Amino acid sequence: MRLNLSLVPSPVQIMRDLLGPEKTYVVGGILRDSLLASFPTPMQTIEVVKGNDWDLATPIRPREVLSRLRKAGITAVPIGIEHGTVAAIFSGVQYEITTFRNDLEYRDGRHPIVQFADSIEEDLKRRDFTVNALALDLESGELIDLFNGIEDLRARQIRTVGDPECRFREDYLRMLRAARFAGKLHGTIETVTFLAIRKNAPWIRHVSAERIREEILKLLAYEKPSHGFELMHECGLLHYVLPELEAGFGVLQNRFHSHDVARHILLSVDAVSHKYPFYRFVTLLHDLGKVPAKRFLERKGDYVFYSHQYISKRMGKQIMRRLRFSNKEIEQSTSIVENHMYNLKPDLSQSATRRFLRKLGRENVDGFLRMRMADRKGNLLNNEGYEKGIFHFLRNLRKIDRDEDALKVRDLKISGYDLIEMGLKPGPIFSTILDQLLEEVLDDPSLNDRAWLLARANEFAAEFKQTGKITVTERAANRDDDEDEEGEENDQSQ
Repeated sequence: MRLNLSLVPSPVQIMRDLLGPEKTYVVGGILRDSLLASFPTPMQTIEVVKGNDWDLATPIRPREVLSRLRKAGITAVPIGIEHGTVAAIFSGVQYEITTFRNDLEYRDGRHPIVQFADSIEEDLKRRDFTVNALALDLESGELIDLFNGIEDLRARQIRTVGDPECRFREDYLRMLRAARFAGKLHGTIETVTFLAIRKNAPWIRHVSAERIREEILKLLAYEKPSHGFELMHECGLLHYVLPELEAGFGVLQNRFHSHDVARHILLSVDAVSHKYPFYRFVTLLHDLGKVPAKRFLERKGDYVFYSHQYISKRMGKQIMRRLRFSNKEIEQSTSIVENHMYNLKPDLSQSATRRFLRKLGRENVDGFLRMRMADRKGNLLNNEGYEKGIFHFLRNLRKIDRDEDALKVRDLKISGYDLIEMGLKPGPIFSTILDQLLEEVLDDPSLNDRAWLLARANEFAAEFKQTGKITVTERAANRDDDEDEEGEENDQSQ
């Protein structure tokens, strides 16, 4: 098998020449993905390259690589020189060049003692899986495949290079990577490799949360991540990586659902576009609370999951903190999960829409809608298409955006500085007054008028100075504001 060398970009050709006369090879995922894209065509020459990550391997030691590149006027940065890796930058694009090496003893299930090597054969022996142990000879265009990686790719099978237990002891994360790559290929994990993962799955607890998070997000960027999560469930990894999702397997729902809790979640995840891995992660969390919320209701003769969205919110926050997501990401996710059961009635009023947007956050609408539609698609008993209420909600949303209606306190045409000028001292009363003004503006956007707001705020200020409090108008309960606790009966969509 060979690759058409005319497909190799000019920066790679320049580096090949600079690093000569020693041979330079292309290694890494670009070969795997290009081969995968070429199947099942029986041609012996790859004519299409899939990806842009051109990683190179050379026998030249890293400091010499740096010296040669810099003498040629190429920006070169040592990004992992103790492991032999140098980055060359051409027009803002980074290319990694790594010296052939042997990985000797692994001290902590991740970091090896490195010994530089002299041949590509030695370098390929240290790779994790056969499908990743490929190299392209940049002089001949021939692919070097010492471990039948091409056949494993053709069979869509993940197999370790050598003894799987040795490979996994070197880096425990490789067990999770096996499930991820099998998910990418929509394939299988070879039997001996699979059994080694099942035996040693508890090792994954020693991997940092950040590395596990990144593996999950990479899996979520593939076309059908549910396959990777199913493999994690089958080989025992999910119990340690996402025990909350593992608990949903076998937990049946009710007559309105086609699958158990976990598989409904995974079908919903698949239904979100692979372009949005973060929203897929949010969808992964949305129904986790159904497991502890499940109870049998005699009057319905079936199981219900009331308030599961709040339990899911709490569980999701714990998971995201454990996996070291940022506070901003946690806030965004929990808002979407908490509100995913909101009743999008076909006749939802403008004021109810504004109040919901205030609660959800206008910035979270895109994620909410993607998850909401995916949640419906994740129930195979649902064959009626999109919720009718979504289209009405979108019409309301467009009008609110067009009219620039106030949704938050900062949107009001008045601020705390105006309250100071009224003789009030900064404190909790500021929030009370501004929140009350926003409540009135949410009902009637025309009230977001500076003159009216100042007059109304003066009334509150005068009352506070006289009584030490203000009269807050309690809103009457409005069915528009309800969450769709019985949505499964009304619309088999949740």
